[in-house]
Amino acid sequence: MSYIGNQVTSVPFVIDVFNGDNVTTAFGPMVRSPASVASIAVFISGVYKTPGVDYTLDSNFIFFTSPPATGTNNIVVHHLGDGVMATQVPADGSVTPGKLAGVIIRANNIVAGQITGNLLGTGAVSGNNIGVGAISGNNIGVGAVSANNFAGGGITSNVLAPNLTLTLTRTNETTNLFSTAPSGNINIDVANNTLYYFTSNTSANVTFNLRANNTNTFDSVIRVGETMTISIMLRHSTTSGGRHSANVFIDGGLIATNRSNPDQAGANNIFYVGNVAPVYAATIPGTGVELNMFNISVVKRAANTYTVLLSNTTAQIG
Repeated sequence: MSYIGNQVTSVPFVIDVFNGDNVTTAFGPMVRSPASVASIAVFISGVYKTPGVDYTLDSNFIFFTSPPATGTNNIVVHHLGDGVMATQVPADGSVTPGKLAGVIIRANNIVAGQITGNLLGTGAVSGNNIGVGAISGNNIGVGAVSANNFAGGGITSNVLAPNLTLTLTRTNETTNLFSTAPSGNINIDVANNTLYYFTSNTSANVTFNLRANNTNTFDSVIRVGETMTISIMLRHSTTSGGRHSANVFIDGGLIATNRSNPDQAGANNIFYVGNVAPVYAATIPGTGVELNMFNISVVKRAANTYTVLLSNTTAQIG
């Protein structure tokens, strides 16, 4: 037969006996702490006493309204139950998942703020454990997600939606500053910076070699149909030889000047704004010091195949 309540147990019949002295009203401790006056039956010299009128209880002591008469074992307390049922507290670590009913732990059963990062095991919360749309903007604290919370390379262009809209209030680009006088072959590492400024006067002709960095090629960081623009600023001075020429290499290969068939397969072509290459001379007008900016736009047409547009702007600075 099913039932609701505590586990049924067998309880031995227990009594307490005390000696009255016609003075004392409090007797105890009893062998059990009665749950209430309904759990005991009290007799004095064989006469039943009414609970709440003739006596009261406090823990495992009985208090009579009037002191019982003198007698040996003339006060008898019959225990009708098992006393106060103590609250059973499970031992630490004794409640395992198998003891919990399915979906017993849900959002409405968890106090706000109870589950924090230090209470979650590494990898405990993964994508398949998060409902669709469960994490939205209003569930993320201000500043909670920062750069150090993303795995290296975790967010790249290929995981962003192609129609993603970004609203920018300010974008700062780092300029790579060099104080040495440029000459000869100069590696331009576009994976690090696309803006270079050489603050000392150019001392000889230069060749800008576009690459990703010292271990990766330029071809590996730009896809077919994409364009990358690199800006390079040089200083020229009559005292250091005037203006010097500048060639463009990509991954160590010269970009030739060939405008006869710019879309020829495998052909790498360089075009100058206005179809005029920069004019170089040993002397510079004015006081003989100028700033020269090269803007190099590279369009990738196929693997290791590019069209390059180069503009050259000069300004007197001294």
